[in-house]
Amino acid sequence: MQYPEGNSLYPSDVENCYAWLMQFTDGNRLDLTISTLTHALQDIRNDKLCKILLDKDNCLPYIPETTDETHWVKKPTECQFMDACSEFWWCLNNVAKGLWREEVPYVMDMLNHAVRPMLLLLLGWKIGYDTNFTVSIGKSGKYMHRWLKESEWNAFLKTYPSGVVKDIWESVFIMCDLFNDIAKEVSFIMNIKYNEVEANNSLKFLKDVFVLPKDAEKIY
Repeated sequence: MQYPEGNSLYPSDVENCYAWLMQFTDGNRLDLTISTLTHALQDIRNDKLCKILLDKDNCLPYIPETTDETHWVKKPTECQFMDACSEFWWCLNNVAKGLWREEVPYVMDMLNHAVRPMLLLLLGWKIGYDTNFTVSIGKSGKYMHRWLKESEWNAFLKTYPSGVVKDIWESVFIMCDLFNDIAKEVSFIMNIKYNEVEANNSLKFLKDVFVLPKDAEKIY
């Protein structure tokens, strides 16, 4: 069991809301939260996934049927699309240098916290346009397989490498190809220009570092 006041990493307002996180020996898991009425009234209006099971004192307001629409993929602006592409290709420079130095923890951190989120955005937007922005892809994109082509989903899975440098290189190149294809598709749908010059230059740098000798003192 986990108690809110016992975790300094996640401060909580225990005066108004207290949660017990419980794992039972029979395999069941339950998060039990008790709130003050004031806190509950605020929370119940904000959470569209909330469902009232019992209100014996009639102290809670009417709420609509539950919906996950607040978690649906949001339509991107042109600026958001361009920024996501720029962030993806720019951060790959750091991935390349980290791989050449065989700094695996740094590389994995860059991949999973800087590069991969941009790929998830693009894949989410593609799915959004395919579904008229009426679905949620789930936390970390765990539901994307429902709407992606099998080849796209399999390519995405291959972007998760082991801790071996050569395997990471392979995953990075797969990630680049997938991102490039999806970016072109989404930009076509949005009727905006995808910066292929930036993409090609970043990919060239990545490939040049890939073949760079270990005793090299400079890249070019």
